[in-house]
Amino acid sequence: MRRWGLAGLALILAAGSAAARGMTNDMDLIYGKYQMAIRAAQLCRGAPGDDAAWRKWSTYIDAKTNHELGAGERLWVLEGVKSDVTWLVRHRGCDTASIKDMLALYDGELGPLLKK
Repeated sequence: MRRWGLAGLALILAAGSAAARGMTNDMDLIYGKYQMAIRAAQLCRGAPGDDAAWRKWSTYIDAKTNHELGAGERLWVLEGVKSDVTWLVRHRGCDTASIKDMLALYDGELGPLLKK
């Protein structure tokens, strides 16, 4: 699988150590975890991808990462997790445990931001 593989996905989901392949620090892991949740919700539930939604999500995620990630690093992580989650959904489906974990994160933290 693309940049991190399923083992990397598991580490990100668990917000594990910075040893996850391709990740350089804990803020990458946090950022990746939230981006995975958004991508899973888009693919499995049709979550929006408009500018208003992204502004709310970005503000929230930037606060969670203490505004430590530059634009290039955020883009690199986003592109990696986007392709990994897309592959996982297409090949394993939305009912797998890891996708359900991503959707639970979305439901608990990111989805409610769109209702404000």
